Amino acid sequence: MREHGPIPRLPTPWRRLSYIRHGLDGMRSERIQTKSADTSLFWLALASSILGLVFILDSGYVQSMRIGQGLLPRPFLMQAIMLGVGVGAFFLVRRANPQKLSKRALVWMGVAFLGLILVEVVGVSKNGAKRWLGTDTINLQPAEFMKVGAILYLSYALARKKAWQATWEKRKRERGWVNQVLVPKLERLWPAFVILLAVALVEHEKDLGTASVILATSIAMFFSAPVTWKSVTTIGLILILGLVGFVWKEPYRLERFTVHPHRWEREYINDETYQTTQSELAMVSGKLVGVGFGSGRAKYMLPATTSDFIMATVGEECGFWGPAVCLALIGGICFKLLQNAKQQKDRFRALFLTGTAWWLGIQACTNLMMANATLPAIGIPFPFISAGGSSLVALWIAIGLCDRLSSAPEPSKEVVVEGHRHGWRNRRTRLSGT
Repeated sequence: MREHGPIPRLPTPWRRLSYIRHGLDGMRSERIQTKSADTSLFWLALASSILGLVFILDSGYVQSMRIGQGLLPRPFLMQAIMLGVGVGAFFLVRRANPQKLSKRALVWMGVAFLGLILVEVVGVSKNGAKRWLGTDTINLQPAEFMKVGAILYLSYALARKKAWQATWEKRKRERGWVNQVLVPKLERLWPAFVILLAVALVEHEKDLGTASVILATSIAMFFSAPVTWKSVTTIGLILILGLVGFVWKEPYRLERFTVHPHRWEREYINDETYQTTQSELAMVSGKLVGVGFGSGRAKYMLPATTSDFIMATVGEECGFWGPAVCLALIGGICFKLLQNAKQQKDRFRALFLTGTAWWLGIQACTNLMMANATLPAIGIPFPFISAGGSSLVALWIAIGLCDRLSSAPEPSKEVVVEGHRHGWRNRRTRLSGT
C-alpha cells in the first residue's frame, strides 16, 4: 500500500473539481460494491416470510370460516400487508450511513424506550396484557422493536469498551479502591442495568416471552465482547436473577413452570396445560412425513394456531421436515450473519451481526421447544413464520441493517483522517493506491 503525504491545498475552483471527482469515484466504487454484494440475507428472509404466509393461511382458515370471516384469515391478510411494510423498511434502513448508525444507537434505544413508556400510558389491553399502541384492529407492539434497539445499544456500548487490564494505566492515577475499581466496574456494568430496565418494562406488559428473548440475546452478546469471565458471570447472574424474579412475581407464571412436568395429568390437561399438550400431540402425530397438508387437527383445537403455536400445525401436517425446513432457513440466516461478522474489522458491526444471529437463533429454538412441550408456553413467535406484524417489520429492519453493515465498505483510518482534514467528514475520498 502506497503512503500518501498531505494533500496540497489547491486553489478554490480546482479544490471543488477535486471534490467532485473524488465524490464520483466514491459513488462509482460503492455502486460496484453494491452490485457485487451478497443478497442471500434478503432472499433467505423473503423465502421464510413467504413460507410463513403459506402456513398462516393453512393454520388459520378454519377459525376464520368458523367466525364467518371467509376463507382468508385476518392474520394472513395483515401478515401480507406487513410483509410489504417490512420489505419497504428493509430498503429504507439499508440506506443508513454505517458510521452514523453507531453514533445514533442511543437515539434508537431512546425511541424504543419511548414506545414502551407510551404503552404504559396509552396502551391497548387484550386478554389481560397491555402491549400495544393504536386500536383493537390496527396496532403496534413496541416491545418487538426493543429487540433491535437493545442489540444496537449493546453493540455501541460494548464496542467502546476496552479490556479491564488495558484500563489500569488510567485507573492507577485515581485515589483509593473506590475510584480505581468500584466506580469503573459500575460503569462497565451500566449496559446491563439499561437492558434490565428495558426487560422490566416489557415484562410489566405481561410479555415474558419477549423479555426472555431480549435477556438471553443480551447475555449472549456480553460473551462476544472483550470482557473478563468474571464480569460476564456477574452480568449474567444479575440478568438471570432478574428473570427469575419476574417469573416469581406473577403466581400464574410460577404455576405454569411447576405444573409443566405434570401436564398430562387429568387435573391439568384441560386447563393450564391445554395448549402445550395439544401442540405436543399434534407434533407427535406428524411423525416423519406428516398427515398431509391441510389435514391436521391442531388448527381446530388451538387458540393461537397462527402465532405462538404455528409449529404444531406445521409439524403435524408436514412431519419432521416442516419444522426442519423452517429451522434450516433461520439457520441459514444466522450462519450468513456470523460469517459476515467474522469478516468485519469494526467491532460495532461484528457485534450487531452476532447479536442479531443470537436473537433469531434463540427465538426460533425456544418457539420450537415450546411447541414440542420441552418448555412451557411463554408466548414466543417463530421468526418470519408466525403471524405478527410488529415482529415481522422489526425482523426486516434488523435484516436491512445487517445487510447494510455487511456490504458497506469499512472506513480506513487514512480515509477518515483525510476526510476530516479537508472537511469532507463522511464523504468518500481517494484511497491508497488510487
